[in-house]
Amino acid sequence: MKTETDYLEWLKDHFESSPYWKNLGITFHSLAKGEVCVKMMVTEEVVNINNTLHGGAIVSLLDVAISTTLRSQQPNLVTTVSLTTNFINPAEFGKTIFATANIVDSKNRIQYVESKAFDEDGMIIANAVGVFSLLKEKSKFEFNI
Repeated sequence: MKTETDYLEWLKDHFESSPYWKNLGITFHSLAKGEVCVKMMVTEEVVNINNTLHGGAIVSLLDVAISTTLRSQQPNLVTTVSLTTNFINPAEFGKTIFATANIVDSKNRIQYVESKAFDEDGMIIANAVGVFSLLKEKSKFEFNI
């Protein structure tokens, strides 16, 4: 059995090595059990024709904030069932965008969550509410959390 710290280190490496994360430039800002903050910079690779962060990249950031928050607390793999997103302000080129998540309610395998994205100045960019499912399959990393 591994420790919680070992698991969180493994989780960080596991997610940050994902080609999808790398392509979008997503990294962890902070990672603790149940408290995760992910971030990405608004670069030319992820902007739309208005030179602001593409909505799909914003949704991806919100989605990974939720999934990593869920995974930081338990070993089961997770999948998105639904994710409703509200775009509030544009994320400007050159800014760093952060996203956090909060578990609203847990029903066995079904998790009700909310997430928000904001820029380095604290301006809200978007928020989302979602339903996620804990899969029966567990992570290949053995740990005691």
